[in-house]
Amino acid sequence: MEILQIILVYFLIGAVWCLYMEWYTTTHLEGRYGQPWNNRERWFHVWLWPYSLGTWVLTIIEHWFGPWN
Repeated sequence: MEILQIILVYFLIGAVWCLYMEWYTTTHLEGRYGQPWNNRERWFHVWLWPYSLGTWVLTIIEHWFGPWN
């Protein structure tokens, strides 16, 4: 049962991250990045959320402190 709970928590975190990203991009961005999402993009962010979140965090840090030299 513990494995199932871990998978469920992983999926729930991914779903919340996906909902936030989709809401943010479709309401705050314009042009190509502000388009409605398709299911492929949703599944990517739900299942591979550590990669997506990590990229987002590193980009925010780079924006605040400058590029990695």
